[in-house]
Amino acid sequence: MQKELLLAIGDDRAASYNLRFLKDVFESFCDLKLTLFYAAPRSALWDLQDAGMPPSDAAVEELVAHKKGKGKKALQDAERWIAEIAGCDGGNVRTKVVHSRKGTACELVAEAREGMYDALVLGRKGFTWFEEVFENSVCHELLWQDIDFPIWVCKRPSQPPRGNVLLCLDGSDPSLRMADHVGYMLADEPRHSFTLFHVAQKGYGDARAARIFDEALAILAEHGVPDERIEIKMVTGSNPVKAILKEARAGRYAAVAVGRRGVGSQTRMEHLFPSTVCVNLLRQLQETALWISK
Repeated sequence: MQKELLLAIGDDRAASYNLRFLKDVFESFCDLKLTLFYAAPRSALWDLQDAGMPPSDAAVEELVAHKKGKGKKALQDAERWIAEIAGCDGGNVRTKVVHSRKGTACELVAEAREGMYDALVLGRKGFTWFEEVFENSVCHELLWQDIDFPIWVCKRPSQPPRGNVLLCLDGSDPSLRMADHVGYMLADEPRHSFTLFHVAQKGYGDARAARIFDEALAILAEHGVPDERIEIKMVTGSNPVKAILKEARAGRYAAVAVGRRGVGSQTRMEHLFPSTVCVNLLRQLQETALWISK
């Protein structure tokens, strides 16, 4: 089945990280169905209309100029990269521009839901000191949205390209949905293996870990992933983030795949928020992409 992805396109250099990641990971890159999505930043002049006043001619001109300028150039650059670097004919690529009224993150969520894409794919630079203090990046904001689709956050690509996926399992429903997502997306990409990774708390027996692994193995088997492409690893520790980062560095994985919330989230309110593991991995992973399940 053809995979369909929504790619967030922006004006900075990190905007190309998602394209470069997909090219490195998928041998069948040109067969992917891609929507290049650009949300023109909200204009302060439009706040007048939100206050009940009609937009001025200057506001309209500003939006039109942005669409014809930065937005158009960003999309053209992405299309040119797909054609000239990746060598695709562009038949599976479409572009879409919206004028953001709700903020970039909300526009991406709305499009992802409407288009029912397999994943939303973003490029991401390392955290700046400003973002560390105010946590205002689009990627961080998306984690706090009520998402019902997977998100891929692609960091700066490394050379040589990385491969394989570190699938982090804690027994939660989101982590099992991620196992299903990973199996669906990469079952037909035989050069990638899957490492099922569980960080056990001290005092918990092997029986719980075995159940967690068995559930994920059954899901991957449903997608036709053979046993020889699967490895199982369990470590014991009190800091899952530290353990995941250590394994990610040692294994040079292309992606770390996690659930958005952990097994301890029980209340409806807790279900709306990302886990601290998810948030800290977003901040600390450097050259490895982060895949997050709903």
